[in-house]
Amino acid sequence: MHYFKLLPLSLLMVGLYSNAHAEHISLPTISVEGIAEEETPYVIPPLSVSTPDTGDMVKRLPGANINKNGPLTSVVQYRGLFGDRVNVLIDGVRIDQAGPNRMDSPLSYLPSSRVADVSLYRGIAPVSSGIETIGGTVMANSKKAEFASGDEAELHGNATAAYAENGSTRHAGLLASIATQTHRFQVVGSVDRGDDLEFDGGKILSSKHERDTVGINYAFQKLGHELELDIEHHDTGETGTVALPMDIIYARSDNYKIKFAKALNNGGKISTRLTYQDAEHLMNNYQLRTKMSAMQRFALSDVESFGYHFTYEKDAWSFGLEGDQADHNATVYNPNNATLFLENYKDIERDRASIFAEWDGNLNNDWDLTSGIRFTRISMDAGTVSTNMGGAAAATLATNFNNSDRSQSDNLVDLSAVFTRHLTSDLDIEFGLARKQRAPSYQARYLWATMESTSGLADGNNYVGDVNLKPETAYQAELGLDWHTPKASFSPRVFYHHINDYIQGTTYASSGMMDPATMLNNMMGGGTLLQYSNVDAKLYGMDANWFVALNDTWQLEGTVSYVRGERRDTNDNLYRIAPLTARTMLSYVQTDWRVGIETEAVAAQNKISTENNESKTGGYALFNLTGLYQVSEAIKLSAGINNVFDRQYQNHLGGYNRISDNPDIAQGDRVYGLGRSAYAAVNINW
Repeated sequence: MHYFKLLPLSLLMVGLYSNAHAEHISLPTISVEGIAEEETPYVIPPLSVSTPDTGDMVKRLPGANINKNGPLTSVVQYRGLFGDRVNVLIDGVRIDQAGPNRMDSPLSYLPSSRVADVSLYRGIAPVSSGIETIGGTVMANSKKAEFASGDEAELHGNATAAYAENGSTRHAGLLASIATQTHRFQVVGSVDRGDDLEFDGGKILSSKHERDTVGINYAFQKLGHELELDIEHHDTGETGTVALPMDIIYARSDNYKIKFAKALNNGGKISTRLTYQDAEHLMNNYQLRTKMSAMQRFALSDVESFGYHFTYEKDAWSFGLEGDQADHNATVYNPNNATLFLENYKDIERDRASIFAEWDGNLNNDWDLTSGIRFTRISMDAGTVSTNMGGAAAATLATNFNNSDRSQSDNLVDLSAVFTRHLTSDLDIEFGLARKQRAPSYQARYLWATMESTSGLADGNNYVGDVNLKPETAYQAELGLDWHTPKASFSPRVFYHHINDYIQGTTYASSGMMDPATMLNNMMGGGTLLQYSNVDAKLYGMDANWFVALNDTWQLEGTVSYVRGERRDTNDNLYRIAPLTARTMLSYVQTDWRVGIETEAVAAQNKISTENNESKTGGYALFNLTGLYQVSEAIKLSAGINNVFDRQYQNHLGGYNRISDNPDIAQGDRVYGLGRSAYAAVNINW
């Protein structure tokens, strides 16, 4: 028998993207026999062809999930931490969102049709992976052409196209390149379109989407020198974000990147990267949804950011200097009266400067160690705001904010050490400890008016910020096993996070009916008013991935993830924590084709936050069918059916419906998950 030989990255994906028997099919390397240690970072190839959203790939990583606020608005959650706490990198770069509610979340900048792979550092992220990694580091990388293998110039490319019946979802991506051994030039682009999505019971209004991307890339390599230039334009058009107070009318961004690396004579290597981003975002609450004339609002926001990254690596050591500077603005307007406005965020500055040192090597034949230290200084400031909306209450809040000490600085220190013990050729044990910190987001610190401008929380509550918030400090511990043989693998992890000064909304301490924040909140509908505050919290749980080759043609793999989030200062739970989730795939594999059936089982979530007025959700199980046929070495066809039995369910991370006139989902009810959808796709290489 010839069993599949897999590294742990196989897990759930192997049934679709690996085939040990297919001699003529070029697929990613996924196995090194006799090595037990799990690959770092943990990588999976692209899987989902039924959706343009890269978030549907990320949530298949062990411990990862997605807070879903719209068809393109996926906010990464890892082990219960989400939003700014998770360091999400697109082609190695941190993206700043123009939308204060993360409507243009980082994953929205890379459509699934252009994804080469997604990955994460399981557990404790090394300090070299980025600044503010309290919630780990997750990465998505785009497809890139190779340099020529011979003396002649080569033309290569990749084209993908897919259609899914639910929402008439269409998406396509293209890469074309010309390359020599020294030079490479490529152009890329994508188109995504879709109508309102459906569930068993009706439609999700509004959930249509449209997005276009285009980019050019030039790369050079010779005698240890590497140079790469990237220019990309992203244009998201009218796209629903049903769980947020407004929808995307457009979100446009120009991104520039230049990288240079040089191998040194002493065996070391220096790398540099400079990035620039200019993005603008228009949103409103009436163009894609019905709203009373008096309550119509639109908002224009923007971000301009610059980043730098310098590293020196030699042997087991790496040293780095990096940082970024971001400027944010957001103003709310009344379209029925051009003179009315509210400066939600004005001249916000959030600047990060950081240095780190890391050692990653062998202590002896049995022990490996990855350890590091990072120091970061984060400086924040905000301009003076003004408004002629909201009457005297808003004017008083603006005055109080303008008189506050808006210039704030935080000094952060991260420490980490992960030990790996090689017990046998098939089994490793891993133990890690870390101290990680994160400074407050600009929304939590500078939200002066009572609004839902909350970096995508989507809980339906109004919030007010606090300029004096302290940084979060997490003490993290992790214990795990990596067991791999040619026939099977199992990689469980258990973890505990003890977080001081965790930032979340708590009940606003009103001084009475004449309190300006209370008055403004009542004018906006009188919902629950929360204020960002420092509390104490803890998160703990486990996640695992596993694989077993049953015989030459049948294989079984899966992941399971569980996290529990609690307040340590009260008896409440943390908000929007993913429930216990398990995925299992049974695959039948032949030389040129394969089929699989997947089960996604999600437990009920009863451990909810009362302070955030969170609702419970029931458990459910979904069944998906998928198939792949390799027509030739260049052409691959895939098809499947998601949610085969058209199960009606509510995803706990899906947010609440904000549309007042949807006859199928009541306003304030949790958004339903997608109903049955058949899809088909083609992938062509040349």
